[in-house]
Amino acid sequence: MRLGHLLLLTAALCAPQTFAQTFGIVVQQQSSTTEVPEGGTVTFSASAINAAGQATVTLTNRTGQQLTINTISLTGSSDFSIISAPEVPFTMNAGASISLAVRHVPVTSNRTTGQLSFNTTVGTTNRTVLLNLAGTAAEFVYSYTPQGGNASNLVTGDSLFFPATTIDATSTAAVVITNRGTAPGTVQSITINGANYAGVGLPLPNTTVEAGRDLRFVVNFTPKALGSSQGTLGIITSDRQSTFRLEGQGTGAQLSYSAGTSPATPGSTITVPDIAVGDKSSQTFTVRNSGNAEARITTLTISGTGFSLADAPLLPLTLPIGGQFTFTINFQPTTPGRATARLRVNTDDFDVVSNGQGANLTYNYTVGSSNTAVPAGGTVNFAPANVGASNMLTFTVTNSGTSPTTVNAIGLTAASSVFVLSGVPALPRTLDAGASIAFQVQFTPSAQGASTATLRVDNASFTLNGFGNTPAPLPAVRYEGATGAQDPLQQPAVGLSIASAYALPMSGVLTLAFNSDVFANDPSVQFSTGGRTVNFTIPAGQTRAIFPNGANTVRVQTGSVAGVITLSSTFATDGGINLTPSVPPSVNLTVASASPRLLSVILGAKTANSITLQISGYSTARSVTQLDLTFTAISGETLGTQRLTIPVEPAFLGYYQGTASAQFGSLFTLTVPLSLAGDVNATSTPLSDTIQSIAVTMANRVGTSNSVSLALR
Repeated sequence: MRLGHLLLLTAALCAPQTFAQTFGIVVQQQSSTTEVPEGGTVTFSASAINAAGQATVTLTNRTGQQLTINTISLTGSSDFSIISAPEVPFTMNAGASISLAVRHVPVTSNRTTGQLSFNTTVGTTNRTVLLNLAGTAAEFVYSYTPQGGNASNLVTGDSLFFPATTIDATSTAAVVITNRGTAPGTVQSITINGANYAGVGLPLPNTTVEAGRDLRFVVNFTPKALGSSQGTLGIITSDRQSTFRLEGQGTGAQLSYSAGTSPATPGSTITVPDIAVGDKSSQTFTVRNSGNAEARITTLTISGTGFSLADAPLLPLTLPIGGQFTFTINFQPTTPGRATARLRVNTDDFDVVSNGQGANLTYNYTVGSSNTAVPAGGTVNFAPANVGASNMLTFTVTNSGTSPTTVNAIGLTAASSVFVLSGVPALPRTLDAGASIAFQVQFTPSAQGASTATLRVDNASFTLNGFGNTPAPLPAVRYEGATGAQDPLQQPAVGLSIASAYALPMSGVLTLAFNSDVFANDPSVQFSTGGRTVNFTIPAGQTRAIFPNGANTVRVQTGSVAGVITLSSTFATDGGINLTPSVPPSVNLTVASASPRLLSVILGAKTANSITLQISGYSTARSVTQLDLTFTAISGETLGTQRLTIPVEPAFLGYYQGTASAQFGSLFTLTVPLSLAGDVNATSTPLSDTIQSIAVTMANRVGTSNSVSLALR
């Protein structure tokens, strides 16, 4: 029987009913959800001792069968407790879930443990499922190490003591915040209050410190005054809020001062009594050591015209606690007016002021909003101006002294049209202390480059300096009167003007050029005043050119030869500055090639059997090809030849190409002898008397001339 029992037991042990997993376990802590295996551990991390934490444990039946939870039990540290759970026994279908809540309230920062047990029955099998619990908590402790000292622990309300520190020197204390707990903690903020205290290397707000780690920073103590100095250090962590006192002592020498019987502080102003120029006034100055250590005086100086120190001690000087010394500040002015100086004792500075009594003229000039002081003998600079334009400044004379004075004379040492004074007050003029007089100086350059003059105010002289730039461009030039096609042998009038008035007077030359169409010059093409150039002027502020005899126009002789007469002009200021545009303005007058023009036909000679004609005219083309004569008989007579055509081109070619015609342009006088033959009705009448008149025309390749008749009877 015993053997069989054992066999049955062995068989039972070898073939148990098993389940892969009874529960699926999910743990939710705050916003974090974690799946934990059976027998796993749930860790609670508290930010501080007594800071409660909670976890929700959800169990899901993973057996695939109905399951009964018989008991739920919690063992281990009392830091853990079940705050909600289903009543047991509790039956769960396959896949169903239940939840319970577990709280952790640490009473120490040490690690604590607990265990949840779930006794279950599935079918005929009884099984216990375990879930381990672990509790941790952060706990911060503090210590500090003063400069040159040993480390000391701190609890809230304690003091951090700094060694005695010289004024403006710095001593330090290193502060250590240690997390001696088992969970991470947070240093939320660190604040330091106190004028002489400052933190170095402070952590950022809400810095996490892992368990067993520390965080370090430094507090500096820099006293600015003697005596005790207090402050506070505040530290807020995740487990507490702590406040510590900061205590230090400022030591060292401290200098205090007095001018005469009045206290003086660095940066303040010390007044030395006013005194007449050449005399001397004084002010005593006392230096005391009111600190709690010896003072070493290494610097004692004064800088400023007219100021000096007397009775000063030899340096360097050691001044004991409570010791003092006195010296004298002397002021002996050489010029009237306010005088300043700078007194320095070690690194402390004082302004020193006084006034020299007497009159003192100072000078300045104003251009626009810019004011410039100028000493006697200095230079007054004008802004550059175009030639003909002007710049003006205001010159001011001020009595900056303390007594009245008189200005007797203001003027230029030599007459000038470039620099002109205006608004000069009536002189002599008395100027009280602080009073001023002003006048204007105008600069109007007449030439390019630098111009200077000398201004005198009584015995003080000033150089006036200006620079003339290129004049403004000439306004557009306009020709007036004749233009374009012109008849020969005429005298059309031509004028000249500019589009707008110019600031400078100017002179110019109007030039005539003749470009012949027939390769022959005509010397009669010129101005009516003679020659091919004529001078003109344009006064400042006017627009029209003035030619000789005050005329606004000049006449042009068009001559008798075909071609183009070009008029061009040049301009310059009276000072010789060229104003002519790069392309000089011009206008063209045109005389066209035309048929001959007869001016006169006269009887040169007459006999019974001959007539000589003298024909005068011109041909702008310098060409005549034929002469036509038409005869008209007297009443009762008949002429056998009523029209006669004479080829004259060879004769005219010889004339126009010869030198004889050069001085006459295209003008000509043609002598035509005519011989007469035939019978007349009246035996006593000469042949020449049978002709009543002769009509003359001439022609060239352009056309036929006008007809001129000569009456013989």
